[in-house]
Amino acid sequence: MADNQTKEKNAALRAVDAVCDLLSSFFLPFIGLLAAAGIMKGIVALLATTGAIVEGSETYAVVNAMGDALFYFIPAFLALTSAERFGVNKFVALLAACILLHPDVTAVMGAGNDFALFGALPVKAVTYSSSVIPILLTVYLLKWCQVLCQKILPEMVRDLLTPPVCLIIAIPVSLMVFGPLGTVVGSWLAAGYEAIYSLSPIVAGLVIGAFFQVMVIFGFNWGIFPIMLNNIAVFGFDTILPMMGGSTFAQGGAALAVALRTKNKKLRTTAISAVVATMFGITEPAVYGVNLRLKKPMVCACVGGAVGGAIAGAFGVQASGFAFPALTTLPVFWNVAFPAFLISLAVSFVVGFVLTAVVGFEDVADEDLVEADAE
Repeated sequence: MADNQTKEKNAALRAVDAVCDLLSSFFLPFIGLLAAAGIMKGIVALLATTGAIVEGSETYAVVNAMGDALFYFIPAFLALTSAERFGVNKFVALLAACILLHPDVTAVMGAGNDFALFGALPVKAVTYSSSVIPILLTVYLLKWCQVLCQKILPEMVRDLLTPPVCLIIAIPVSLMVFGPLGTVVGSWLAAGYEAIYSLSPIVAGLVIGAFFQVMVIFGFNWGIFPIMLNNIAVFGFDTILPMMGGSTFAQGGAALAVALRTKNKKLRTTAISAVVATMFGITEPAVYGVNLRLKKPMVCACVGGAVGGAIAGAFGVQASGFAFPALTTLPVFWNVAFPAFLISLAVSFVVGFVLTAVVGFEDVADEDLVEADAE
């Protein structure tokens, strides 16, 4: 009995490791770009805060696009990396991402009205820009569509008909299933948060701080954003955004510990740039390029985020506008509890750093990083 339980536990751990490795591999090829874009977004926020550029101006639009474009069009980048991983025609995968991001599709989805595709297939209004899971599932579906076409289409027209057949199958499925999936699960999580916060802000902060980055990985975080915006519109402030700060800075602390402990020069460089990015509110380089890849640092960062989130919840820290916690957006969190917010960020960073330094991790060999880049 005990042996069976041990085997089941080991199998579950292997499954978790496989999922973490898979998700990390999608982001590793352009992790440096993510860090650079994060720094650029931070610079833009700093320039806007200090009045160097006026938000809403033409200059702001152009400069902001320099930092925001990668995150907006991240489904296109993921289409290329996941196509490489799944063995899918990368141009077909890229085209699928472009279809989901097309201005006409974005406009229809942005209107917020559900509709029937071809008058019969129900489609829920979902925005695909900056999303992760829908395009990954779409490319995976393209893989099997491609295999099916290779089997049933005559060789004479196979190359010509495979791309359109794959897209005709995959795009409707993505619109009907993959896109709404994250929204539905996110709405469940949002309802759970409201229930938890009504019982205890401390527990709510602990949950948000611990699991927000995990929600980001699976795209479930989008279900919380409408609550944040609604809180700001109705009450003039939001309490969720400050709780997210701990999860962000804890990722930076864990990444810094990795940078100091690893013997791999390339990983150290990636980790250092990831730490800088987290200071500007961008966690993707730290999560996908460092902590999730090494597993234990990710757990340590989640613990650090939980501590920081609990502190922010305990003192009722508020955000007066919609801005992700970062050094450049601190004015948004300026209120009577502002000192507590700074403490929550510092504590999260320190806890993530110390736990990772103490717990340690299995270092990455040089050849592993080379293989990841090659993929």
